[in-house]
Amino acid sequence: MRKYKRWIAALLAALTLIGMAVISSGAAVAPGVDEVTWAVDDHPTIILHGLGQSNVFLYDEQGNKVQDENGNYIQGWPPKIDANAILKKVAFPLVISTLFQHDLGLTKALRSAVNDAFTYFKMDETGMPIQNMQVERVQTIKDGEPTSFGEMTGDLQWAQDFAYGSMPVQALADAIGEDKLYYFAYDSFGNNRAITDELYQLIQKILVKHHTDKVNLIPISLGGTIMNSLVDYYPSVKEQLHNVVYVIAAVDGSKIVGDIFNRRLSTDNENLYRDMLPKLVDGYLGYLLNIVIRLLPKQMVKSLLDTVVDGLVGDVIVRSTTMWSLCPSDDYETARALWLQGDELADIRRQTDRYYQAQVNAHENILDMQRKGVNVYAIAEYNKPLLSIVGSYTKYNADGIIHLDSTSLGAHSGYIDTPLPADYQPETGTKRLSPDGIIDASTGILPNHTFYFKNQAHEGTSKDDLIIRLIARLVSSKNPETVTSMPEWPQFNIGRETRWLRNDALRMAGEADRSKLSAADAAELDAAVQEVLDMLQTTIAKEGAKEAAEKRLSDIMTKIGAFAPPEDKTTDVILEKITHFLSDAFYYGYGPRGFSDPIWKICK
Repeated sequence: MRKYKRWIAALLAALTLIGMAVISSGAAVAPGVDEVTWAVDDHPTIILHGLGQSNVFLYDEQGNKVQDENGNYIQGWPPKIDANAILKKVAFPLVISTLFQHDLGLTKALRSAVNDAFTYFKMDETGMPIQNMQVERVQTIKDGEPTSFGEMTGDLQWAQDFAYGSMPVQALADAIGEDKLYYFAYDSFGNNRAITDELYQLIQKILVKHHTDKVNLIPISLGGTIMNSLVDYYPSVKEQLHNVVYVIAAVDGSKIVGDIFNRRLSTDNENLYRDMLPKLVDGYLGYLLNIVIRLLPKQMVKSLLDTVVDGLVGDVIVRSTTMWSLCPSDDYETARALWLQGDELADIRRQTDRYYQAQVNAHENILDMQRKGVNVYAIAEYNKPLLSIVGSYTKYNADGIIHLDSTSLGAHSGYIDTPLPADYQPETGTKRLSPDGIIDASTGILPNHTFYFKNQAHEGTSKDDLIIRLIARLVSSKNPETVTSMPEWPQFNIGRETRWLRNDALRMAGEADRSKLSAADAAELDAAVQEVLDMLQTTIAKEGAKEAAEKRLSDIMTKIGAFAPPEDKTTDVILEKITHFLSDAFYYGYGPRGFSDPIWKICK
C-alpha cells in the first residue's frame, strides 16, 4: 500500500509538471570555479530559476505564515500532495466501482480529491492567487532592496543557503563575486505578467545600485518563459543586457504541457496496458500495476485519467498564466479553444494571448539581442524521452521534460538514439551533426552559441558539474565566446551527474582512517580517490568514465566498511521478472482490456 500511494503521488506530480523542477530539494555543493584564464565580466548577474525553485507560503491578515494542524507552514509551491487524503476520498467509490464494474462515483470523487489537493494553487479570474499566497523574495529580503548573495549573511544566511541549494552556482560566485550575484525568486504557479514586471523593476534597481548600464541573465527552464516576456514586453531592456545564458530553457514551452492541455494522453493499447506504468514506476510495481488496472473496465481507466487532467487543468491550471506559458506555440490555439472560453476567462485569455505573441516572437527577439551586442548562449540536453504519459513521448527528442526544439532554439534532431537519415540535408546552410548523428546544430537560431549535453535528464541538471561550470564560464566572460573559441568546452558533450561523488563520497573517503587499513587497501583507496578527482578535473566527459570512477571508489569504500554493502535485491529481481512475464502474458494473451470487458460486452 505504501508503494501504491507513492505511485498515485507520482502520477499526479507528472500531470502537474513537477518534473520540470531543475533540482531536488536540499543543498548541493557545486564544483569550484575553473582556473580563471579569461577576461572576467564585472556586470551583476541575475538567476531566473526553474519550476518550483522558490518557496510560496500562505499568510494571514497579520502577515504571518499560516500553519496546518501538524504545525507545518502551508505551502503553495512546491506542493505537498497528501496521498492519504486522496486515498481516503476515493477508497470507497474505488472499491464499489471495482466490484460492480461501473463508475459509481469514482471519477467524481477523484476530481474532488485532485481539486482539494491543489486548493492553494487556485487563481482568480485575473490570474492572481485567490488566497494570500506569497513568495519568499530572497532578491529583496534586505529591507525590500536588491539583495545579493553576498548580503545574505547573519540572520539572512538562510536565504543564501536556499539560493545555493536551489541552484548551486558557487563556481559562478567564485568568478564574479557574491556581491554581484542575485537570485530572482517568483511564484512558479503565479502570474506571468506580474512576475515579468517585477523582474524588470528589479533590473532597474540593480543597475542603479551598481552604477552600471548592463546586467547578465541566466533563464533556467521555466525562467525561459519569463525571459520571453521580459524582452517582448520591455524591448528597451535588450540594451541593458550583456550576457544571457539560456539553460534548458522552455523558450517554446514543453510538449508535456501541450499534450495535457490538449488531452493527448498516451492511452493507446500498447502504452496503457504494457509500457507506460513500468516507465513511470521502477521495478516490479510498474508491471504489477499493469495487471491491477485490469480490475477496472478499460473505458473507466481512460475516464479516470481524463478526470485527473480535467481536474488539474479545468479547476486549477486554467487560470495560471505561468502554466499557460509552458504550452508550446503550436499547441496554444487548440488548447485555448478547449479551456479559455466564456466571459469569466476573458482576462486570462487576454493575458495568454499576449504571452503567445511573445512566445512566437521569441526567436526574433533573441536574434535582435545579438544584433544589439548581447552575448546570447543556450545549453540544451537531449536523448531522454518525454514522460510516457503524454502522446508526444514517442515523437520528440528531449531531456525528459522539455523537447529539444524548445531548449535548443530550433535545432533539428532524430528521436532517442536515432541518427538523422543518411540523406538528410537541412533546408539552408551546411549541416553540423553531433558525433552520434542525432542533432543538426546548424538549424538552431544560435548554431555557434548552443551547447548540447547527451543523456542528461532535466531534473538532474544541477547535479551535473560540467553544466554548472559551463554556465559560470559563459556568464563570467567579458568577451564573446563561441562553440569553437573554448577548446575545453566542445559543442557536444555528455551529461555527468557527480553531486554524490563531490558532496558525499569524497568527503567520506577523506575521513576514512587509513591507519587501520592494510597497505593494499589504503593504496587502492588513494588511487580510487585520485581517479575521481582526475575525472572531475576534465571538461570533456568520456562515456563511462564517471561510472567507472564511481564504482572503483564505491567498491573499496564498501570493502573497508565505510559504505554499507549493496542491498540484496534478489527478491525484487525475481518479482520483477515474474510480474513482467505476467504483464506481457496478459497483454498478448488476453488483450489490452480490463478483465470484465469481454463479459460486459457479451451481456450487452
